[in-house]
Amino acid sequence: MAPRLLFAHAARLAVVAALAWLVHAEHSAYLARQSGADLASLPIDRIRRHLPEAAKIGGDSGAVTGGRDVLDAAGDRAGTIFKTSPAGDAAIGFSGPTDLLVVCDADLRVAGVEILSSRDTRDHVAAIERDGRFLASFRGKSLDDLEALATGKVDAVAGSTLTCLAIAEGLALRLGGSAAGSRFATTPTLDDLKKIFPDAVTIEPDPGEPAVIRVQAADRIPLGWALRTSPAADRVIGYQGPTDAVVGFDTSGKVAGVAVLATFDNEPYVGYVRDDRAFRRVYRGMTLEELAGLDPKATGVEGVSGATMTSQAVAEGIVRAARAHESALVTGRPWLAVLPRDLDGPRLGALGIIAVALVTAFTRARGTWFGRLALPVAVLAYLGFGAGALLSQAQLWGWTQAGVPRGAVVLAALAAAAVILPATTRKNVYCSHLCAHGAAQQLLVRFAKPKRSVPMWLRPWLTALPWGLLVLAILTALFHLPLNLVDLEPFDAYLPTVAGIAALVLFAASLVASAFYPMAYCRHACPTGALLDHLRLNSRADRFTWRDGLLLACLAAAALAHWWPR
Repeated sequence: MAPRLLFAHAARLAVVAALAWLVHAEHSAYLARQSGADLASLPIDRIRRHLPEAAKIGGDSGAVTGGRDVLDAAGDRAGTIFKTSPAGDAAIGFSGPTDLLVVCDADLRVAGVEILSSRDTRDHVAAIERDGRFLASFRGKSLDDLEALATGKVDAVAGSTLTCLAIAEGLALRLGGSAAGSRFATTPTLDDLKKIFPDAVTIEPDPGEPAVIRVQAADRIPLGWALRTSPAADRVIGYQGPTDAVVGFDTSGKVAGVAVLATFDNEPYVGYVRDDRAFRRVYRGMTLEELAGLDPKATGVEGVSGATMTSQAVAEGIVRAARAHESALVTGRPWLAVLPRDLDGPRLGALGIIAVALVTAFTRARGTWFGRLALPVAVLAYLGFGAGALLSQAQLWGWTQAGVPRGAVVLAALAAAAVILPATTRKNVYCSHLCAHGAAQQLLVRFAKPKRSVPMWLRPWLTALPWGLLVLAILTALFHLPLNLVDLEPFDAYLPTVAGIAALVLFAASLVASAFYPMAYCRHACPTGALLDHLRLNSRADRFTWRDGLLLACLAAAALAHWWPR
C-alpha cells in the first residue's frame, strides 16, 4: 500500500478523532459555564461576607473552570468564586450531596465557604452551619489543599460526621481530586477476622487492593481472605448511616462467613444484625462472582427483626463491595471487561447476530441466500424492531459529549464495528450488513425490484444532503444548538413507542423512496452512513475532496469554540 495513501488516510482519521475530542472538551466546558452562569446571579453581599473588597461579579474565571472572577471597586480582580455542584454531587452524606459556594482571594486561597443548598438530612446540615468551625477550617487553604481533602482527616462536627466527610470529598472532586478512602477510622482487627476464621493467627492487608485482607493460621498457612465492604459501600445508608463489614472467603474461593464491624448507624440496630445467625448464613458457599451478580433484594434478606433498614443496607453493601473488587480484577485482566454482568439473553442474541453478520461480510456467505435474505430479515427484526440498535448522529455525538453509558453493550459493539472495520479493512460492514434500516431497503430491492434512477438535476443536491445533515449534527453537538438530533434520521422509528413524529415521517418517506429508487436513503440521505463511508480505506483515500474540507472547517470551528477567549 502506497505511503501517500496511508498518510492521507491516517490524516483523515486524525481529523475526525480531533473533532470528536474537541466536541467532548467543549461539552465539558459548556457544563462548567452553565454552573458559572448560576454564580452570576448571587447577591454581591453574600460574597462580601467573605471577601470585603468584592464590588461585583465578573466574567468566567481563567483559574477555575466553571468559576467566576470577583472584581473590586476599581474593576480589578479581587478573587474567584465557584460552586461544587455538579462535579461534587457524587459525594453523598447521610442522604444526599451538598452544594457549596467557595470564595477565594486574589491568590486563590479560600476566603470563605458556605452551603448554597443541600439534599442531605436537614438537621445535620443545620448543625454544621450553627457550629461554623468546620466550614471555617477551609479558610486559608489553597486549591491544591482542597483537592487533597479526600485523602486527609476531617475535623467533623459531632453528630454530622458523614455530612462533613461528604462536603470535604465534594470539594476534592470539584477540583479534580479522587474520591475519599474509607470513612471508617478503624480497620478490621485480628479479633474481627477470628469471628469468621477461628484459627487465624495473622492478618495482612493486600498491597494491591486495600479492601482485601489475607488471613493466615500458624506457620503462615493460608486460611483464605476477607473483603472489606468499606469504602465501596460507604454511600449505602441504613437507618442513619453506612456500616462496615467483612466477608470471608476460604481457600476454595467460597464465602465462609460475614462479620459486621463499625457503623455510623444506630448501634442497637447494628447489634441486632451482628447477632442474627440467619443473616450471616445467607452468603455461605457463594463465590465472588456469584456474590457480585446477586440482586441485593433477592438474597432472602427481608430484614433482621427490629433492624430492617440496617440489615438491608449491609446486604447491599456486601454486593457492592464484591462488584467493586471484581471490577478491580478486570483491570488486571482487560479481556473480562467485555463480559458485563448484566449480559442477558436478548443482549447475547443481538451480539450473536452481530458476530454472524461480521463472518458473513468477510466470507462467500454474503452472496448466498443467507447473506441476501436470511441475515437482513434477522437484522431488521432483531437488531431493528427488537432491540432498536441502530447507530445515529444523536447517539454518536451524544457519546462523544458525555461518554459511553454502562450497559450499552450492543450499541458499543456496533459502533466499534462501524468505525474500526471501514478504516482498516476497506469494508463498510455496518452499512452493508448490520444496519436495520439498510436491511429494510435491501429487502425492498429484492422484492419490490426498484429500477428508477435519480434525475440528473437532483443528484448534486442529494450528494450534498447527507453531508449537510452531518455538518448540522456536528455544529449542534459543538454549540448546543436547540435541535434534537434524533429528528435528523428515521432510526428512532424502530422503537415506535418512543419515536417522535419527525422520525416516523422520515421512516415512512425513506422506505417509500427506496421502493422506487434502490437504497435511496442509504445512498442519498444518511449522514451516519456518509461519515462511515468517508472513513473507509480505499484506493482513492489519498485524494483531498470537498468532504475533507467540510470536516476541516468543522475542526477549525471546534478549535475556535473551545479556545477562543470569552
